Amino acid sequence: MKRLKLTLVVLLIALCLVIAICSIAKNGENEIDLSELENVVFSNDRFTLTYTEGYYSLYDGKVAVVNNAYFEAVESGNIYRSYDYAVHNVYSASTYDFRSSVSEITIALSDNGKPDMEQKFYFFDEANYLLFKTVLYGGVKTNYVAPLVLNKGDFYLNDIPYNSFIDVPFDNDQWVSYEAHSLAKSGAGHEVGAFVNWKDKSGLVIGSLEHNEWKSLVLYDGNIAGIGQLKVYSGANTSLTRDQSPHGTICRQEVASSTFMMGFYEDWQKGLNEYARLNTTFTPKRDRVISYNPIGWNSWGSVQTSLNYELATGISDYVKDNFQNTWQDDNNAVYINLDSYWDNMSESQLIDFVKYCEENGQKAGIYYSPFVTWFNETDINLYTIAGTDILYKDVVLKKADGTPYGNDIDGCFPLDVTHPAVVNHYKSQLERLVGYGFSYIKLDFLVHGALEGIHYRGEIQTGIQAYNYAMQEVTESVGDDVFINLSMAPIFPYNYANGRRLACDTYYGINETEYVLNALTYGFWQSELYDYIDADHIVLWGKDGKATENEARSRLLSGIITGGSFLTGDNFVSPSKKPSVAKARFEELLTNKQLIDVLKLQKPFEAVVEKNGVYSAEKYILYDESGIYVAFFNFDRMLSKNFTLEIGKGTTAINLMDGSQINFSEGSVKVNVAPCDALLIKIN
Repeated sequence: MKRLKLTLVVLLIALCLVIAICSIAKNGENEIDLSELENVVFSNDRFTLTYTEGYYSLYDGKVAVVNNAYFEAVESGNIYRSYDYAVHNVYSASTYDFRSSVSEITIALSDNGKPDMEQKFYFFDEANYLLFKTVLYGGVKTNYVAPLVLNKGDFYLNDIPYNSFIDVPFDNDQWVSYEAHSLAKSGAGHEVGAFVNWKDKSGLVIGSLEHNEWKSLVLYDGNIAGIGQLKVYSGANTSLTRDQSPHGTICRQEVASSTFMMGFYEDWQKGLNEYARLNTTFTPKRDRVISYNPIGWNSWGSVQTSLNYELATGISDYVKDNFQNTWQDDNNAVYINLDSYWDNMSESQLIDFVKYCEENGQKAGIYYSPFVTWFNETDINLYTIAGTDILYKDVVLKKADGTPYGNDIDGCFPLDVTHPAVVNHYKSQLERLVGYGFSYIKLDFLVHGALEGIHYRGEIQTGIQAYNYAMQEVTESVGDDVFINLSMAPIFPYNYANGRRLACDTYYGINETEYVLNALTYGFWQSELYDYIDADHIVLWGKDGKATENEARSRLLSGIITGGSFLTGDNFVSPSKKPSVAKARFEELLTNKQLIDVLKLQKPFEAVVEKNGVYSAEKYILYDESGIYVAFFNFDRMLSKNFTLEIGKGTTAINLMDGSQINFSEGSVKVNVAPCDALLIKIN
């Protein structure tokens, strides 16, 4: 037996040596002598591009990143690939834009019986990234254009291989999550995806920068043997886009894919932030309405269907008497927001509510879902859109085959958001609410406006075109002075709102806190697209009064470290079960000025990610002029957890949850976090 064990050990060591040698050999093969490359069409201090008869290769320094990539498109039902064309011409041009000097490389293809096709690359001086897209010409009909297709063995992930891919969802509906997984598993990044190495934090980011026509996808096909395929394309249709119809076909003389970026970064988080900022150079963010965090209250956290005028005004008074001195200063207002079921109140009560809030030194907010109807299958055949004789059934969005969508997506029917009756209805509703004086509007169930289907306006050929059309109508109705916050909605396009909820409905449970922090762990970069991202209503007691103290602290801190909107969600006036205990908890946690001051820094914390999975980081860091902030979360329901924090010897810190001092006399300290609990440390 001992001899057998020794033999197994020797074999294991030999296998490890073989793997190491093969890895070294592979890395050595990846080191390219650029002087020996043929068919070079561009080279600068960072990137080199070669092209040969339909295939292109890209080098980052001396390392081949992609080898023998091609581009393809579907036109009138036929698929055309770059390597099938007869004529290939390469052109170059130089210009200058707001970033730096730009080198534009165009690969032009032509062939009898095929649409003319061009691949365009854009290289910038001293940039970590390049841009690329594919363009078709000549009476084009297409719903799929892919500027980058790579098959097995043609994709190199640098000398130190990336070990994970991050899936990015299309929206935040139905409790969808982000996921990081090994390269042996296939994945998809909606609009953007990232390859990362948890060991050194390096990353490769690929994403679309235009969101006016297409849904785009970074599709990664992995398996145990390695990379099967990488495909970057416009024309995506997945279960997470919610579509029940093929991606719309764009018919024009000239059709281009979205412009994509590919960037290489020593820090994947900085790479995703730069990706988001690049988007705003193509399409600027919505102009700021306020310069401070929206802090306040939202009725859906606990009150929900019980909303009425007396309770809403009572909450306004309670916030004024108990929290407003902490939440408010000379630079910001406090919001009291009515969510769904505000129609329990009459028109006069809504107007009076706005005035009541204003008298209390607050602003009033309200809720609306413009692109859906909540009538059931019977009622859509009975009720007409206000001011018309058009039945709701006649404006439900039709699929490509002419059949209507059902109400299986969130229990509501999606409407054709381009139909004049629908447009007039949601515009008049919004104008009415703004006319009452509401200065904050939460928009919900917006993904229904981006579904693929047949639209009334013939020029609207895709779901994203319909969404852009409808959101332009929405923002025109709302005006420039009202804060717009998106609830369940696509991440892109982003330019119609000031804020966006990162995840789906989240209340007080530690599992829900862990869920919302998954979206912060991997979706933090959305703070570059929206002025304020948020962790949904912050519930500390709950409709049922079952939130524990530890869960309440965790939920509170999840909202603080998100760094954006902070709307509480409890029934402060009449909490269930033990009102005195509940109110003591509200007083303790929501008047902690040190925590509120961290929120007002308006910066999301950076997650420390160490593993794959549908995962929420347990540790988050923010570096600020005022200090270094470190947040810890323990998602375990039963066991406490120790975290080691290593800082320079003699450094002092404070636990912002309770104000206690921490002295790093030995240069490090073990921080114990109880089950379901969290804490925030400020290092001076």
